[in-house]
Amino acid sequence: MRLTLISIALLASSLSAPLLAAECTTPFIAIHDIQGPGDKSPKVGTTLTTRGVVLAVLYADSKNPQLLLGSITADQNPLSSEALLVTDSQQAKQRQAGDVIQLTGTVREMAGMTALTNITQAEYCSRQPIPAATALTLPVNAPEAFEALEGMLLSFAQPLIVNDSYGLSRYGELVLADKRLPVATEVALPGDAARALEAKHQLHEITIDDASMKQNPQPVRFPTGDLSASNTVRVGDTVNKLQGYLLQTKVGYRLVVSQQPEFVATNPRPATPAAKKAGELRVASFNVLNFFTGEGNSPKFPTKRGATDANELQRQQAKMLAALAAMDADVIGLLEVENNGFGAGSALATIVQSLNQQLGSDVYAFVQPSEKPGSDDIMVAMIYRKANVEPIGSTAVYTKAPFDRGSRPPLAQSFRDLTSKQQLTVSINHFKSKGSCPKQPGPDSDLNDGQGCWTPTRVAAAKALTEWLNTEPTGIDTDYVLVMGDLNAYRMEAPLQYLEQNGWQHLAPKDAVHSSFVYRGRSGTLDHALASPQLKAKLQQFQHWGINADEPAVLDYNTEFKSKAQQQSLYAPNPYRSSDHDPLYMDFKF
Repeated sequence: MRLTLISIALLASSLSAPLLAAECTTPFIAIHDIQGPGDKSPKVGTTLTTRGVVLAVLYADSKNPQLLLGSITADQNPLSSEALLVTDSQQAKQRQAGDVIQLTGTVREMAGMTALTNITQAEYCSRQPIPAATALTLPVNAPEAFEALEGMLLSFAQPLIVNDSYGLSRYGELVLADKRLPVATEVALPGDAARALEAKHQLHEITIDDASMKQNPQPVRFPTGDLSASNTVRVGDTVNKLQGYLLQTKVGYRLVVSQQPEFVATNPRPATPAAKKAGELRVASFNVLNFFTGEGNSPKFPTKRGATDANELQRQQAKMLAALAAMDADVIGLLEVENNGFGAGSALATIVQSLNQQLGSDVYAFVQPSEKPGSDDIMVAMIYRKANVEPIGSTAVYTKAPFDRGSRPPLAQSFRDLTSKQQLTVSINHFKSKGSCPKQPGPDSDLNDGQGCWTPTRVAAAKALTEWLNTEPTGIDTDYVLVMGDLNAYRMEAPLQYLEQNGWQHLAPKDAVHSSFVYRGRSGTLDHALASPQLKAKLQQFQHWGINADEPAVLDYNTEFKSKAQQQSLYAPNPYRSSDHDPLYMDFKF
């Protein structure tokens, strides 16, 4: 649930002020003196009189609009704000921007923002222009810099970068910063270094609000022209000409826009991956976003995860197939496949059957282990292009601890490349997630080092996986071994450190910017590929295909929180937002 829903609109001319002004001769306390230089007003709990110019109306489309009141004359102290929140809906309905009014009320702190409440007396004094916007540049020097500007009209001359769009269609929010901010543990070691980096990141960002109380707005204000499947705003895009009012809320500071910003697609949607070159072998990994067919359940829908009805499943399947077909891969590891067997109607069989139908021939097949791949609702799986590779040896799955709970059992399959006749073993993996923390404190708890919960469990999975693959579980002796999938760990975290310290070589260059996932305004890579040194020597290219993480979540297949019109306008059967993770692919030449 959104903790603050703040909108803003300048009062319409129909809400005219009284024709006759009061004398407004009563002594008053200036707004900057009410604000004071600290994080709380020195006048909290005091009933007093102040005078100011109406800057704007907040919550204009709600039952309880409020006012922002600006100083008549600013002081010379940069630590005290020149604006004040007035929580009186009657005054908000009667006033318009530029009205000078005098109010008597009680000072309170409302979710950290200084406000004048319980208005007992109000007078209209005159009119004057509202103060010019105060220029602000990110990053600020300290969190206190925002406190000194709360309620004020701000402008940003610098271009800002979209860092998150999760709340865009539901609440009209975007997270912006002066640059794209990585997850701290993507680039810094967990602990002190990661904490220090994240503290710096918070000085670089600001959330912008669409100035409306409406949930699930239609149209969506950002970007210009209404959000749709073809008119997107991606993480990495640029926002210019930003102006608005700074508010403090329970979830932090936000800027309620006073004019429409300019959006520039500086991170355009990537094209379809180029076809692999002659003689190369392409391996890929793709998260199918809880693809559940419900086969074996009665009724089939709703399923435990994924689509809630047949219509959503059809929409989900179309987007997934568009992505899988475009990757031109010879081996594809799949994640978040419903663990409902391998027969007709199962999730895995449906993927292969429908993909082959889309491609127009019997192109792909799946591998099947001799035992059920664990008891989790989801499993990892693997499909392959029959014309280019053939499975050899056993299809191996490791269901013992630590893969009996939390981390999904890994799947390994060896293949013969039919062009070079070389053999390689591929393992697809899905380690335990960072959330759903243990109820009792312990080593798997969140230690506030940037890694989330269950770090020892993921390290144990990395260790057991390494030891298991060293036993050649498929029965094939080859120097070419690949580990890939969602390891639920960023590049500098302990599970990746263990793998790299024990012989596995990361295929993504360490100094390159790679991202497969966006969470709470931070970009990082949870989806990895690591290889034996001999296989890495054959690598021709490694890519994350940025079709998902940078796109607004609302462009996926789901129909919830969308009008009938939006269920059409926000959806397209294309690869974009076919999942929440970006797929990765890599080409080898033997």
